[in-house]
Amino acid sequence: MIKKTKHHLLLPFYHSVSDEVHIHIKNLYQPRSVSQFNADLDFLLENYKSISLERLIEINKSGEEVRENYFHLTFDDGLSEFYTTVAPILKERNIHATVFLNTDFIDNKALFYRFKASILHEELKDDALLSITYNESKKLDELALKNSVDFSAYLKNQQPYLTSEQIRALINDGFTFGAHSLNHPLYKGVTGEQQLIQTKESIEIVTAKFNLDYKVFSFPFTDDGVSKKVFKEIDSFSDMTFGCAGIKEDSANNHLQRVSMEMDKSGEAIIKAEYLYALMKQKMGKNKVVRQ
Repeated sequence: MIKKTKHHLLLPFYHSVSDEVHIHIKNLYQPRSVSQFNADLDFLLENYKSISLERLIEINKSGEEVRENYFHLTFDDGLSEFYTTVAPILKERNIHATVFLNTDFIDNKALFYRFKASILHEELKDDALLSITYNESKKLDELALKNSVDFSAYLKNQQPYLTSEQIRALINDGFTFGAHSLNHPLYKGVTGEQQLIQTKESIEIVTAKFNLDYKVFSFPFTDDGVSKKVFKEIDSFSDMTFGCAGIKEDSANNHLQRVSMEMDKSGEAIIKAEYLYALMKQKMGKNKVVRQ
């Protein structure tokens, strides 16, 4: 299927890898366990070669035809498990990875609104909380105050996000970092101007704060609803951007799609299903995201 689809490059992405499901994640998704993650890596290393972000940027910029099977791991949201659990595994197995950071959340200074909803759901058992949008997120703070749920204390005690010190240590270990917006809005729910501000400012903060010589970005939630015009603007101040639509082509320049690995299946099953779906869509002429 790799040969038939001509997709020799695979970009798996995760949020968290942990045997403990923390409350801020518990009501949103099931993180990959350590054993599942290691099994994913076994399959990837049997079929692909791990490459660095720098090499990925080089391949994309040059238009080089990819003939070998390559993979590059990415992790969204900048969660602390990358430092405590993931990085030691990847270092031992000599695997490259990039972590995308929401800049408002670095050093546990603020909390993603969806994490707030999960924490409140644990307390109030109200499914409607999980449907609250980014634009309605003040409701979560009001409910927390009313029900004596202290998000600041949770941040201090649980430390869900990477600290600046941890990020710098990871950079010294060879891991790479990019931006994931300021505070994780759903892009199709905000204006094009807000999309550009979220993207540009978060990239500038990450590159300046950690002295990076590359500029990469992954869209929070999805790149759905991002116009051709906005992509053109983003392309002027970034090296590469990432979506999460699976194994697909994209009409936006320097934009690559990734495969979500957080499903209740083996990594092998997830990846094979993605290739099969891509092959079917290719035959129908519908395996390319075309920006309007």
